[in-house]
Amino acid sequence: MTKEVKVGLFAAISGAILYFGFNFLKGIDFFSSTSRYYAIYENIDGLNISNPVIVNGYAVGRVSNIEILQKRNNQIIVEMDVKGTLTIGKGTSAILMNSDFLGSKSILLDIKNIDQPLESGDTIHGEVDLGLAAILNRAEPLTDDIGVTISRLNGILKGMQGTGQEVKVTLENLNKTVVNVNNLVVQNNVKLKRSFDNLNLLMNNVNQKVDLLGPLLVNADSTLQKVNNLELEETLSSLNLVLAGLQTTMDDINSGKGTLGKIINEDSLYTNLNQAILDLDQLLIHIDENPKHFLGPLAKSSKKIARDREEND
Repeated sequence: MTKEVKVGLFAAISGAILYFGFNFLKGIDFFSSTSRYYAIYENIDGLNISNPVIVNGYAVGRVSNIEILQKRNNQIIVEMDVKGTLTIGKGTSAILMNSDFLGSKSILLDIKNIDQPLESGDTIHGEVDLGLAAILNRAEPLTDDIGVTISRLNGILKGMQGTGQEVKVTLENLNKTVVNVNNLVVQNNVKLKRSFDNLNLLMNNVNQKVDLLGPLLVNADSTLQKVNNLELEETLSSLNLVLAGLQTTMDDINSGKGTLGKIINEDSLYTNLNQAILDLDQLLIHIDENPKHFLGPLAKSSKKIARDREEND
């Protein structure tokens, strides 16, 4: 074997080792079977080929290809090679996320329903994790508000720097007032005791007078009660007499006694009275229409009156 052949063979073997080693470091295992799945995203935020595919922090595959779908509004389709021994079920999500604080990307598989496994070549639902940057962006308004609050608090504290001496003076004055009140009580202790004794004596005298007034008030109440009972009894007796008389009168009226009873109960008296009223009404009408029939010596005879009536009829 010539020297040139040896060098060429060594270079080929070294290249093969370098290729396999480099791909092995990227997560490509040429000695185990893989399954291929796809996920579609609106934005992959810097995801690259060979970025890892992980499950619970363990690398189970890698991103093998990335293409843009211009016919689908420029969506991005990501191709993933995953260990063939890993079962992925329906409802599994491929979550695009940051794998570190430097912004490196990876795809997290949230595996569901392994009793309904997907086939190699199926599409997994793609999602994008908000990540720490999005959380910080949302927290930015809150940090601004906290800064404003701290600034206002600093202003309040600066304004209160001169109030410490005022509080000290106020407490000293309050202490002096308490001492003065205490001294006043001590100096007038005898007078205060005498005043309280006199007040106690006065209250005892008042209580005794109230005890003496008790029987008088009881007697007065009893007397008033008797007077009220007497007046009430007399009033009820008078009312009973009036009601009894009224009841007797109503009984007489109902039985037909007296003029009012006959008017109410007998139709003949009512009829006669009504006829008399009608006759009197006709007489008054005749006098009003023919006054000459009733005027003294100028009055007509009964024959002339009858003749006039016939003519009128």
